[in-house]
Formats: sequence, structure tokens, C-alpha cells
Amino acid sequence: MTDSKLKNLGTLELTQKLSERIKTQQNLLIRQQQHVDTLRQEHQQLKQQVEQGRSQIFIDNQNQDIMTSTSELPITQETSTLVQTELPETTSSLVAEPVTSESATSGQVVPEITAAERKKAKSRAANRAAVELICETYPQTFCFAKPRPLKIGIQEDLVADGKLSQTKIKRGLASYVRAFGYLKSQTDAAPRINLLGEAQGAVTADEAAHALTKLPAPRKPNKPRPSAKKRPEQVYSKPKRTEAPKSHKPQPKIEKAPSPFDGLNEGQRMATKLDLLLKKNK
Repeated sequence: MTDSKLKNLGTLELTQKLSERIKTQQNLLIRQQQHVDTLRQEHQQLKQQVEQGRSQIFIDNQNQDIMTSTSELPITQETSTLVQTELPETTSSLVAEPVTSESATSGQVVPEITAAERKKAKSRAANRAAVELICETYPQTFCFAKPRPLKIGIQEDLVADGKLSQTKIKRGLASYVRAFGYLKSQTDAAPRINLLGEAQGAVTADEAAHALTKLPAPRKPNKPRPSAKKRPEQVYSKPKRTEAPKSHKPQPKIEKAPSPFDGLNEGQRMATKLDLLLKKNK
């Protein structure tokens, strides 16, 4: 009886230990699963951030291409009617950024920036900010991607609306109407729009022709590269001699001497041969 009791106690202890191990393993599995779930969530968030960054870069590049204005030109005939005062130092591009101190500390060779260049960089940044502010305030009229001709005298309407300061209006409007995209929209009879996005007036033929003169000349298409020159076929090789076919001369027929056995039968031939042998042996 005592032995059976001891055995039962031993089995109970083993089962308790096994159950405790199973519980600890289950807890570890639960923790690992929770860790995997958090990693998946972080991965999904990072993926979304990367996609948003790519789309933002694409939009910025598109805006830079569209809103890159011409080089420092005097205000055109059209812009003089839209903007009464000219902004100082409106540069050819709205997207250039000044050189920061980070590039200088990173070990890269940074050219020295003059005071005039710094002033131009600040003017570019202010121009871009003003244009973006106008586009955000009046999206039905101003647009980076698809600029449309503006109504004559729209500056007075912007000032009267009172949403933006006169400095922002003058700077942003002057930069907007000098952009390549806006100049390309100046086609003959194209409708002009007001602050509500409604058609009011149209572009004349003279205005369209004048806008074309402010655009850069179209680039000439690149000439296709010449393919690898084919090697001339045997330019310096000697011409092959064409040999005439050999003429077969007819060989002269050799007439055979008459045989002493002609016209003889077999027995006569044998006798004649014996006679000849005997004559040679004598």
C-alpha cells in the first residue's frame, strides 16, 4: 500500500510540473504573437509613410516643372495689365532653395554664397510661398497643374476680396503669370476666368502671340546615333581569278598490232603457242 501511495504522489508531482511548463510555454507563445502583431503594424505604418513620401515627391516635382518661370524678363504686356507694380528680383525659378549649413557640415564642398545670391534665394522662396498661398486660397482660379488665363484686372478683385495682403497678392500674382505653364495657356480665344472660376473675357490673338515670344525656343530633337558602320565587303581584297575550264584533249587512238591468234580456234591457238615456245628455246 505504501509503495502504491508513493507512486501516486510521484505521478501527481510530474503532472503538476508538466502543467506548469505548458502554461509557461503558452504565455511565451502569446507574448511572441503580440510582438509579431506589433511588428506587422509598424511595417504597415512605415509602408504607408513611404508611399505618402513618394506621392509628395511626385507632386513637388510636377509643381516645379509647371511653375518654373522664364529667366528674369521685364513684365509682359499682359502682366502689366494684371499686375500694376513689378516685384524686385523675380527670378527664373520658384523652386530653388538656398544652401543650408547641413551640407557644409557633411563634408561636401560647398561654394561660397554671395549676398546677391542669398537675396535671390530668399526672393525665390518668398515667391513660391506666395504662389502656393494664392492657389490654396483660390483653388477654383489658380492651379499649379492646369493654369488658365486670368481675367484682366484680377489684382483689384483680389485686393477687394481682402483674404490676402497686397504684398502677397503682388508677389504671388507676378510669379504665377510668368510661369511657363501659364504662358502656354495663352492661346488665341482661350477663356479668361475670374475669382469664382467663371469665364470672363478671352485671350486675343496679339496676347497669344506675345506670350509665345516669352517662351524658350523648342529643343531640337536629338539626332539618332549612327549605327556601327558595316565593314565593306572585301574592299582591299584581290579579286578572285576565274579559271577557265580545262579542255580535255582527245587522246590519239593506238592501233594494236595484229595478233597471230586471230581467227584461230582453241586447238589451233594451243598449237601455235607451243610452236612459239619451242622457237624461243632453240
